[in-house]
Amino acid sequence: MRGKMQKAALLLILMSSGLVASRAQKGSPVMADRERERRSFAQNVVKAINAAEADYRKKHDVYANWDTLLGIGDFSSNGTKWAPADFPTVAHALYASGAEIAPGWRLRLHLSNGDKAYDLLLEDVTDPKCGYAVMTDERGLIRQGKSIDCGA
Repeated sequence: MRGKMQKAALLLILMSSGLVASRAQKGSPVMADRERERRSFAQNVVKAINAAEADYRKKHDVYANWDTLLGIGDFSSNGTKWAPADFPTVAHALYASGAEIAPGWRLRLHLSNGDKAYDLLLEDVTDPKCGYAVMTDERGLIRQGKSIDCGA
């Protein structure tokens, strides 16, 4: 009888610890999903800017600054036509001039070499600890990074 009680107690402990672990795991993916969504948004915004820049270069033989892309309507408070088809939040984002081109995202877009080259950095202003950012240039290769002091 004592052996059955010990087995039952052990089984109860194992089951309840499994539930605790399950609950803990359910909490962290939600945060990871939100972070993944924000990062995906930034990467797709940069893809859209690269596409707009390529189109502008094809038509004008130079790249455009952000104000020009806004001025010609490639990006606006109504969104952009350059968004990837599978990412509608980029298509319908509220783009603007100024420090934040979309809520929570700061753009640095620098033209060089007689406007025949550009460097782009899109920073997450809601991430002061790690400073997540997405970078690209006229070659279209997209990179991502964070502060070297970020412990995450």
